[in-house]
Amino acid sequence: MKYLRRLISFLAAKMILFTACAAIIVCAFYIAFNLGNAYILINEGMEKRAVVALTRENATELNGYFTGSFLNADPVLDSAFSDASPYLAYNITGYEYEISIESLKVWPWGDEIVCTVVEHMNDIKGTVKAAYASEVSGDPAPWMSGRYELRLKKQPDSGQWKISAIRQDNNYKDTGDA
Repeated sequence: MKYLRRLISFLAAKMILFTACAAIIVCAFYIAFNLGNAYILINEGMEKRAVVALTRENATELNGYFTGSFLNADPVLDSAFSDASPYLAYNITGYEYEISIESLKVWPWGDEIVCTVVEHMNDIKGTVKAAYASEVSGDPAPWMSGRYELRLKKQPDSGQWKISAIRQDNNYKDTGDA
């Protein structure tokens, strides 16, 4: 009986240890999976948003990166598609875009990711459209770089991550270093 109790105790301890290790591995896998998805979504989505604001082209592609409610209320896109857009008179031919992720918080059981990014766009090149040649001269207006807090939500219907909110840090001072 003594040996049976020792055997059961030994097996129970090993099963608990195995279960704990398996749980840690599964959590690490989901964290890495969600981090990878978030990193790609943030980099590609924010650049696509900036390009759409500059060129007014391929705006429907933003639906793969952002929630519909965000796109309907985004002040950058509202400005880009208005007649007051500083890039309306230009054919944008080039730019230098950089986004750096300062913090990214992911939990394997969560359906929301919060991150802080710094966005820079320099050297916006463009030619003046013929219709605006008499009204505009010079280079396109500079992009307003900044620090942003992004919130990504997992969509309940598809399971995809999408950017659902962007809040600008008004205390951020751009040093011009890209």
